[in-house]
Amino acid sequence: MRALIVDDHIIMRAGMKSVLEKIDELTVVGEAGTAEKAVLLAREIRPDIIFMDIELPGQSGISATREIVQNRWCERVVMVSAFDSPDFVRSAFDAGASGYVLKAGGSEEIVAAIEEVSRGGQYLTPMLSVFLGEGGLAPGAQEDSPIARLSPREREVLVHIAEGRASKQIAVELGVSHRTVETHRTNLMRKLGVKKASELVRIAIREGLIVA
Repeated sequence: MRALIVDDHIIMRAGMKSVLEKIDELTVVGEAGTAEKAVLLAREIRPDIIFMDIELPGQSGISATREIVQNRWCERVVMVSAFDSPDFVRSAFDAGASGYVLKAGGSEEIVAAIEEVSRGGQYLTPMLSVFLGEGGLAPGAQEDSPIARLSPREREVLVHIAEGRASKQIAVELGVSHRTVETHRTNLMRKLGVKKASELVRIAIREGLIVA
């Protein structure tokens, strides 16, 4: 398997690479320190598996994962994060991630994640499985979450807005009209009960859709 490592800390990338290079069936073919570079590399080299940090400069790892998986540049993305919040976990799997492990976990957990996602399954670090309970990997927001009222497209637009993109840019990236994006923006504010874009950003951060 050809692997891409994404983390903004050089030491973390070196540590991950050291672990992966000990696995005979796996070769590290690229490294990235930002989500934007990760997307470019994924499109260019089409790795078999990506190890993606969540908190990255600029665009988040969750947003990058969504773009990569939707375009089928890589269908196995394992999030390697310091965040143990169930909201982050659900957002990661909603974006298309195949696995979620904590940076505090050992190399054995990385190996276990590789084995599971290689078989087409999903892997979640055991500690978080306890927190999430049965059905914790199921896509979609929690019923008591305000974003549970949103459609998948509205949630996607919300992420783009929260990441600072203008409506015209969002329209280009999603392949829709500017008017359609403005309609989604209006519906988002109505459904979430807010009047300013800054309030949408706060909700997206609180719900774990993006990292502040």
